[in-house]
Amino acid sequence: MTEHHGLDRPTRPAGGLTVLLAATFLSFIDYAALLPVVPLWAAGGGAFGVAVGATTGAMMAATVATQLAMPWLLRVLSLRAMFVAGAVLLGVATPLYLASDALAPVLAITVVRGIGFAFVVISGATLVAHLAPPGRLASASSLYGVAAALPNLAALAGGVWAVETWGFDAVFWVAAATSLVGAVVALGLPAGVRSSFTLVAGGDLGRIAVTIVLFVLSSAAFGAVTTFVPLAGPSAGLAAATLLAASIALVCGRLGAGVLGDRLGSGRVLLVAVVVAAAGLALMAVSLTSRAPVLLAGAALLGLGFGAAQNDSFVDTIDGLGREHTGTASTIWNVAYDGGFGIGAIALGGVVGRYGYDQAFLGLAVVMAALAALAACAGGGGRRTRDPSPSPGR
Repeated sequence: MTEHHGLDRPTRPAGGLTVLLAATFLSFIDYAALLPVVPLWAAGGGAFGVAVGATTGAMMAATVATQLAMPWLLRVLSLRAMFVAGAVLLGVATPLYLASDALAPVLAITVVRGIGFAFVVISGATLVAHLAPPGRLASASSLYGVAAALPNLAALAGGVWAVETWGFDAVFWVAAATSLVGAVVALGLPAGVRSSFTLVAGGDLGRIAVTIVLFVLSSAAFGAVTTFVPLAGPSAGLAAATLLAASIALVCGRLGAGVLGDRLGSGRVLLVAVVVAAAGLALMAVSLTSRAPVLLAGAALLGLGFGAAQNDSFVDTIDGLGREHTGTASTIWNVAYDGGFGIGAIALGGVVGRYGYDQAFLGLAVVMAALAALAACAGGGGRRTRDPSPSPGR
């Protein structure tokens, strides 16, 4: 685990935040667009069930492993160099999928992209603290969150539609190009900015354990949906619309949870958010091959719950460990986000092979609702926020 001790700060450049937002948006297009597309590509090569889920799981596993190596990596690379390297890895690796749709090379390429994505996420979030205007960290953080989330609105859903319309070749090349343009844009970030992390004791982890478990479950649900909905029965157009509905609702959930969190305190939205996400997943489970309006409504509820869970769990994790351990909290949260996403894809892939998509989705929804109920009975109602200005999260 890690603790953030601050940044080596050269003079804050004018327009640096705008450069970061643009580079983040462009780089995240590659990530978001290919979340549902790579499983489709692997399925075309004969992968099924857990093998398809492994394409998302490999991405998230590589991302988490790289995040855990950040204490060493941040001693080697400046934040600008890390961002540029990450965007280049995403962009250069993506067209290599076209060489083969066999599972082994697909997973190998995905691991490289996962490493690049981790570079972009960690360096980008850390740079916000340096580039924010004086006294404007909260607003700068929200802008960064929007830049990272916006690609989900178009690219996540649009990737499936684009494959159906133009084919895999066009999608892979366009996604690669956006990330490489992001790398070029990132060269405009300030040079020489570094961050440092050191190992700290984990004695306070118990107070955030429930928060992290619930967030991992909600992330797993969203990871499973983005991986398997294009394969679960809906037409390509309906699958794209489903992912779009979930993505729009996700952004709304994040914004709404931010407003409520400021008024109610951290952790007070999370239980409701997980129940809402579980209800949405259950609706999707019973409408995968029929009743398109129900499927879209379920996707919207899932996205709304996951978006709210993102925001509230991030603030609650920081508040639970205290502002003196912001770096530790940020690392734990990012690992939970990406780890949960990958777990959902792999675990549901194993269940799908035996019980089918509808039963797999419904089973996860029941687990989410049950654990949320247990947390509520145990008194997991949140805490008052000690510091209303959390560090940037995704």
